[in-house]
Formats: sequence, structure tokens, C-alpha cells
Amino acid sequence: MESPAKGTFDPILDVQDVRKRYGKYVALDNISLAIKKGAHLLVLGPNGAGKTTLIKSIMGLVNFEGRITIGGIDVKRDPRGAKELMGYVPQNYAFYEGLTVYDHARLSTRLKDVGPEEIQEKLEAVNLWHKKKSRVRALSHGMKQRLGIALAMIGDPPLLLLAEPTSNVDLRGQLEFQALLQELLKQGKTMLTTTHLTGLGELATDILIIDKGKIIAKGRASELLSSLRVTDTLYLRVSEGDSKKVVEFASGLGATGFTARGEWITASVPTMVKLDLVKKLMASSYAIEDMLIERSGIESEYLKLIGAAAPEPRN
Repeated sequence: MESPAKGTFDPILDVQDVRKRYGKYVALDNISLAIKKGAHLLVLGPNGAGKTTLIKSIMGLVNFEGRITIGGIDVKRDPRGAKELMGYVPQNYAFYEGLTVYDHARLSTRLKDVGPEEIQEKLEAVNLWHKKKSRVRALSHGMKQRLGIALAMIGDPPLLLLAEPTSNVDLRGQLEFQALLQELLKQGKTMLTTTHLTGLGELATDILIIDKGKIIAKGRASELLSSLRVTDTLYLRVSEGDSKKVVEFASGLGATGFTARGEWITASVPTMVKLDLVKKLMASSYAIEDMLIERSGIESEYLKLIGAAAPEPRN
């Protein structure tokens, strides 16, 4: 996400030294980032970290210090031209609930001055074409979320901005959204997603962690997790007679922090040795009756980075 030497990197979105104040409150403090075509930047941070202000600045909805360009177009100098290059999916989309899905999409094509031939393509892309005659009020939260993405894609903007996209949907909706993101990435879409929730880290090419308007860390999810020495949680169900031997065996392979409840053993396993440990356990003579691995994600760990960056309290 750094800005490399000129000519080696042509970002869709380029944010340079952006600062935004609300009175004495600094919402963004010299934020810089760049996203290349086809990348997905996940911006993580607690509520109040500055994520919404960052989105508003990119969209040209607030005044700010610094420079933001989209496809080479300066957001301040040519806001209309910049907006034509982005599609926005807000946390709470203000739909016209009485319109049908098709009519809502038709309205978007008129507002964006594009032909109606895109409607079927975009609704099919989010698996809503079969709902084209349904009124928006009849859609589930997950379907409304997908409709919002379809509307944002009308006109084929090169950049999609998604604000807290999974905050109002159930687990099934979150899984459907993850599958949709995977498909969009395969199509070469460029995305910036802000969230404080889990489930999207594996779909991001880069992670940006912000708190109190400042960048705390950035890089690939695997790099950030490695810096935190994150471990996954291994659950094993073994026969009672093998329990002690399995603990000794797994300990020798790098597992730590064992606890036992009945037939189940729980242990912490470094991500780098997890697969090797599982293979050796399954190849052993011990009676492994069941196994479950709970993977750690950057979203569940980023608060550690924020805590590490916080200044020590003064006495």
C-alpha cells in the first residue's frame, strides 16, 4: 500500500497525507494509502476510529487537508468526475421500499445516465434477477445488501467502497456476502471495505488498521498475524486412555496451553505448524475420534495491535 516509485505502480485510489478536523477533534491524522487495480483493502478499526470519515473524504463529502485521487482524478478539483469512478455501498442503504427490484435498478441507470441493458447483468451478478418483480420491502437484509452492491456496480465504476457491509446481516447473509466478494475479486474489481467485524480478512489483499484517526499497522493479513504470533485453537476428542499420551505427543509438535474437559482436549497451535501437527496426529496410533480447528483471523486480533500502539499511561 506504500506509494512506490513513479511508473511502477498506478493506483486506482491514492490517498496522500489526508487530515480532517472537527473543531479540536482530529478524525484523520495524516492518512496515506494506495490501492492498485484488482486489490481489496480492508480497513479495520473500532467505532470512532475514523473509518467513516475516510470514506466521506474519498467521496468528496467533507473538506479535508491533503490529496485524494481516483483513477488520476483529483477529488477536490473534479468531484463529479471522481464520483463517476466509484460505487458506494453504505451500511444502511436508503432504498425506496415500494419499488420493485427492477424499477430500483432502472432508477439507478437513469441517475447514472447509462442504458437499461446493464440491469439484468448486475442483478444476475448478485443472484437477484429472479427477484426482479419483488418489492424492496419484501427482501431480507442480505438481499438488500446484495441489491446495494448491484446498484453500486451500475456504470461499471473501477472502485467499490463498502461501509460495514456485514453489520446488519445474519451468518447466512455474511457467508453469501463473502462468496459475492470472492466473485467480484475474480472479475478484477477493486474494493475498499471498512469494518469492525469478522469474516473478511481472508478476502483482503491488504489490511489497514486505524485507531483515533491514525494508521496503527498495514500489510497483508498473514504478515500482521505473524507479527502478533497468533495461534489457532485445536479441539481434539480422544479416548480416555489416550488423552495423556496425545497431550505429550502434540506438545512435542508445538502445541501449548492444554485444557481438558471430559473427552475433549483444547490446545493452542501456531499457525505455521498446524497442518504438520494434524497430519502427524491422524497418522499416529492414537484413537482420535473427532477434531476441530478454530482459525484466528486478523479481525479478532487487531485490537492487540491497537493496544500495543497506545502510549503508556502517565502516573
